[in-house]
Amino acid sequence: MFLRGLLDVTDNRAPEGIVPPVDVVRHDPDDPYLVVAADKGTATFSDYANAIAHDYGFWLDDAFASGGSVGYDHKKMGITARGAWESVKRHFREMNVDTQTTDFTVVGIGDMSGDVFGNGMLLSRHIRLIAAFDHRHIFLDSSPDAATSFKERERLFALPRSSWADYDASLISAGGGVYPRTAKTVPVSPQVQAALDISSPMLPPNELIRAILHRRCGSAV
Repeated sequence: MFLRGLLDVTDNRAPEGIVPPVDVVRHDPDDPYLVVAADKGTATFSDYANAIAHDYGFWLDDAFASGGSVGYDHKKMGITARGAWESVKRHFREMNVDTQTTDFTVVGIGDMSGDVFGNGMLLSRHIRLIAAFDHRHIFLDSSPDAATSFKERERLFALPRSSWADYDASLISAGGGVYPRTAKTVPVSPQVQAALDISSPMLPPNELIRAILHRRCGSAV
């Protein structure tokens, strides 16, 4: 129903030109280009999506949905993350930092089961991820070893449906940890306070996330 709904309001391309959707008021110019990308866990649906596009006579046919049995697996190849990473490299290059040879600090939104975040956190062996969060957990690691933490993130990425709770606690630096977002408060150790520029030893999860988002990272060490 969702995919049919998308195609019901999308312009199509035909030999005679652009064909607007029936009974749809358009306030924008002709635009028949629509590609959908399955999220992790739904990538097998791409073949279904392409079959629906074929039934609709949509001009992209089996190129409508990425992945599937006849297309690129954008999760496995990390296509989206690689594109974003080029912007990251450009940003750091303007600060005279080479992200592929120099350790640098990072805070992030996501976990290693996610396609863009997960792939992205594996595109440099010099990432020092000091904090991250998703809808389930808050991950804190004030002074991570770049090489060791890279291997652990790599392990989690390969682990089906992993979460930050699967991170080997013995590899987290002193004062760090993984905390559920359902907790009333999260302890903020002196090490984490210093890393995230926080003065409070205890914060509700949402306030801690706010502090993480305000942290300016990227410093080379």
